[in-house]
Amino acid sequence: MPNATTNASGATEQIENLQRQIEQLRHRAVLELKVKLAEARALVVDLQSQIEKITGETAPGKPVGRKPRTSVTIAQVVEAIKGGAANYRSVALKLGSSSATVAKKIKAEGKAAGISSTGRKAAFKLIVK
Repeated sequence: MPNATTNASGATEQIENLQRQIEQLRHRAVLELKVKLAEARALVVDLQSQIEKITGETAPGKPVGRKPRTSVTIAQVVEAIKGGAANYRSVALKLGSSSATVAKKIKAEGKAAGISSTGRKAAFKLIVK
């Protein structure tokens, strides 16, 4: 009669082998998708080039109206609040950034910088101690 520990170690080894195989398959699938994505991007560039040749117009490289990425420091946020900005949107406008960027910065470093908020939703206001 086989030993229970031998069966358990054999099963564990099989599980580990299967996990390695799954990881290898996952890695291969990701690589294949990256190759397909690169091919698709090349095809888009080729099609845009063909359209430009036919129409004589150049296609925009980036979406129009999109803000460039900008990083902000907590010191800039504090200064904007001291300068009268009362919420994420007004701070973002003063700094030329997005509201999401400002919110993330305040959530990450605001407490240490003395930033707090009052109210909720429409009555929400940022203050610096």
